[in-house]
Amino acid sequence: MASIITGLFKNQSQSKAIAQDLESKGFQDSDYIIYLHDEKISKEVKTSIWQSFFKDKTKLEDESLVVSVKVKSPEQIESVNEVFTKNNSIHQNYFENIKFRDAKSLHYLKRIVSLRAKSEIYNSPDMKHRASLTGINSEVLFGKS
Repeated sequence: MASIITGLFKNQSQSKAIAQDLESKGFQDSDYIIYLHDEKISKEVKTSIWQSFFKDKTKLEDESLVVSVKVKSPEQIESVNEVFTKNNSIHQNYFENIKFRDAKSLHYLKRIVSLRAKSEIYNSPDMKHRASLTGINSEVLFGKS
């Protein structure tokens, strides 16, 4: 199984430049997925999906773009990070041990992120409370009052 880095970009017109940059770094056409869509999707719908997907407050434009790249080594991870940074990615996620054919579905990646978020339940830290002790004072009654 491979690992996948997914990045969000502002505009779909960046797809050619990102593809060229990835290929110049040695990635094959079959090593990355560019999720393009023909239909216009409103920025409100995209923002809502993105915020539930990645649990952040990023506001998306109408023509945002998502790209996933299969990586197998630290060098490839660094190469993808360089390409994403060069092309001003808004957000990146790293997924380990995902079959690349499953990543062809953006819906599948959304489910993975949702499950990951649900499994990361943070326990509150142990709290120790200290109060000053004054001992027994004259207001303590022994026996019946």
